[in-house]
Amino acid sequence: MQQFIVTGMSCAACQARVEKAVAAVPGVDSVSVSLLTNTMGVTGSASDGEIIRAVEDAGYGARVKGAQQAAKTGLDAEEDALRDRETPRLVRRLILSAGFLLLLMYLSMGHNMWGWPLPAYFADNPLGLALTQLLLAAVVMLINHKFFVSGFTAVRHGAPNMDTLVALGSSVSFGWSVFVFYRLCGMAAAGADKTALHTLYH
Repeated sequence: MQQFIVTGMSCAACQARVEKAVAAVPGVDSVSVSLLTNTMGVTGSASDGEIIRAVEDAGYGARVKGAQQAAKTGLDAEEDALRDRETPRLVRRLILSAGFLLLLMYLSMGHNMWGWPLPAYFADNPLGLALTQLLLAAVVMLINHKFFVSGFTAVRHGAPNMDTLVALGSSVSFGWSVFVFYRLCGMAAAGADKTALHTLYH
């Protein structure tokens, strides 16, 4: 059985799509994909190149397991293959996202829902407040850009997954926020009072 590392999977639907794509390759007798370890075992006469190409055509990445570990042997290679490299990245993204999200929620909801005080600069500056919220949301989306890359790539390959749901929902929300911001600008240019500007957030 040939072993492969598969990248880009995020849910059971991804796992099933990879298995289906590889099973359709001529010469493949059986295929087993593990979402937990991001590995795939394939038996049959199909070449490594054909298998990797099938995975890539499905919208994911693949390489022969151990291809980059030729210098490692025995227990060292096994431990390196099992090392969790994704969780530390996810934790860093979570911490960064939480920091910016807390600030965004304070500015966008704190003063409206709980009467928390705004910084003096924003007290009579709804356009500045709206722009700051827009920028904070953009930063959070940038930190988590992998959801968008994975989600829209899956759509392009006709296999939407959970990342697609996150990407579409976030994109629509952000697009609506941009629309509201431009509407704010138009209302300000037309001389609307500050009370009317704030009602756009209700």
